[in-house]
Amino acid sequence: MDLNLRLIHARDFLCTSPEGKVDLKTSKELLLRLAFKNAEPNQYDILVDIRHTAGHLSFADIAELVEVMVEHRELFRSKLAILARPGRWIDNAKFMELYANNRGFQVRAFENFEDTIYWLMTSTELPFEGNIS
Repeated sequence: MDLNLRLIHARDFLCTSPEGKVDLKTSKELLLRLAFKNAEPNQYDILVDIRHTAGHLSFADIAELVEVMVEHRELFRSKLAILARPGRWIDNAKFMELYANNRGFQVRAFENFEDTIYWLMTSTELPFEGNIS
């Protein structure tokens, strides 16, 4: 099993104020910049480690991040794993998983590093994006 992985710490795209408030506009721009770096021919699976995140995203904030993915679907074709700590962090990650999966993305939320790597190493079929003739 080959694993092409890009590990991203939340601080690499979630910008927060000293009070812990997330700057969503800047965070969306950084997420998009990271995605552009991951565009073809790279296409790495992505592991976002948010276990040491100080800020808190609302469900509306998460929906906006997923909308960035929808608007730039071609940049988010690989798997996206979110590694979170228990509590509201994993709850938010599970919401992002559900919201993104309903829009055709391969996103999973985890609390355990080994489970995360195992999922990233398993192959999955991409949804068919064409007409059946």
